[in-house]
Amino acid sequence: MVTIGGGISAMNMAYTITHDKKMDDVVESCIYEAHETLGGTWFVNRYPGVACDVPAHIYTFPFEPNPNWSAFYAGGKEIHDYFMAAVKKYNLDRDVKTGHRVVHAEFDEKEGIWNLKVQHKDTVFDDWCNVLVSATGFLSHWKWPEIKGLHDFKGLKVHSAAWDEEYDYKGKKIAMIGNGSSAIQIMPELAKNAEQVTNFIRNPTWITPGLGSAVIGGQINKVYSEEEKRSFREQPKVLNRHRKEIQHGSNKAFAMFEKDSPAQKAAFKATSKMMLDRLGGNKDLAAKLTPDWEVGCRRATPGPGYLEAFTQPHVSLVSNPISHVTPTGIVTEDGTHHTFDVIVCATGFDVTHKPPFPLIGLNNTNLASYWADEPLSYLSVMCPHFPNLFFFSGPNAPVGHGSLMAALSWTASYIAQWLNKIATEDIKYVSPSPEATEEFNAYGDEIMERLVWSGGCRSWYKNNRVDGRVTAIWQGSAISYKEVVEGIRPEDMRIVYRTRNRWRWMGDGRTRIEGQEGADLAWYLEK
Repeated sequence: MVTIGGGISAMNMAYTITHDKKMDDVVESCIYEAHETLGGTWFVNRYPGVACDVPAHIYTFPFEPNPNWSAFYAGGKEIHDYFMAAVKKYNLDRDVKTGHRVVHAEFDEKEGIWNLKVQHKDTVFDDWCNVLVSATGFLSHWKWPEIKGLHDFKGLKVHSAAWDEEYDYKGKKIAMIGNGSSAIQIMPELAKNAEQVTNFIRNPTWITPGLGSAVIGGQINKVYSEEEKRSFREQPKVLNRHRKEIQHGSNKAFAMFEKDSPAQKAAFKATSKMMLDRLGGNKDLAAKLTPDWEVGCRRATPGPGYLEAFTQPHVSLVSNPISHVTPTGIVTEDGTHHTFDVIVCATGFDVTHKPPFPLIGLNNTNLASYWADEPLSYLSVMCPHFPNLFFFSGPNAPVGHGSLMAALSWTASYIAQWLNKIATEDIKYVSPSPEATEEFNAYGDEIMERLVWSGGCRSWYKNNRVDGRVTAIWQGSAISYKEVVEGIRPEDMRIVYRTRNRWRWMGDGRTRIEGQEGADLAWYLEK
């Protein structure tokens, strides 16, 4: 098995393999990570203010609760430090090769293997695997916005996902393009020392209370005392109770994502008022920054300090569309030229789910072409015509349902079930049928019509279209995802065996345990 990527998804998979002896006996694993350091998004994103808007105590590996989180919502560096400590503690990097990038993958139907080309520095070499796992994440390929003249700008041009940490932003005139999660975290930090900050937005967005903030009385954040952390360390039941309280509240809050529900109506009213209050009662600003579509239709972000920044004289908002960029600034469609020293593009990622390299399945089908119009997956984990290929956070995954960590562990367990079946039952390859996939997506679309993600916003959940099909979010609650992927459904699959008789995996009719000296051959009589 080869896993592409070395972030939290891959490490969940690594733990599943290395800490189950049966799995470790049947699976030979290799993990290719393009960067020299593991950590995925928490290694790459180093912009000022980077943090997780999910409570830290449910943003942990299921096998490694952390009693020492400094605050209810943790910063990016603390999360990466936790991640690396867990990797070291559990030897999760045992099979990792850093600085290695998969640049081509093609399935050989006759042999039932994936042939890979892997780049390491200036060398490209061949490798192969029976099973390929994509653990690159759904926000891993950043891109510049398509704005005329952007690359003619003579000042500093920087993307939030490729932050220039050496540049001195103090006293500069800064343009912030975008109002997604990254922009909302960056802007108040830059505003502390900049001469001027101007936020260019296309559409308003909801700034909400933080996920699970009811547990801390609605505070923006909470710093844990040394006494609380000591209690978590010395009394695991206390820590578990705290974590369960947060997770229970997160799952219960799913009612807010149902259109026209009492919870959605209450959230709309309360969040509108909260935004106005945080803007100092400025109704003109509130009208430009507060949406009229459902709360949660676009990813909602807490954004401590973002709204408050607009109450400062050196911070302004521009909602007039950008026409083009000049060597010295930005021109909006009303003809106004805005002069800047820095342009920050917090404009997001390629959210099409198309891989950045050729990935070729059966009948020479290229995944980028197959998903050109819209990505259709089977349970977010597999795709027709691409045998023995599994995804973490593929199309329609539970990426907006609270803590992603739990869902990643459920996905790892699902993949492990197939790995075990493929390895022990002489299976050459398995892929979901087009019929099962189409029916899953059709039924999911019916469910989605009742949820706010299909509402009236422009969102990356819908490939940045107002009327687009929701392709990023699971069609239901996080708990429903868990229930659906708890078991595998061979009836949805095309399974091809290596031999004519699918029962040859029975071998000589005897089991491994019978060959082990001193083994208990009546274990099944125990209670």
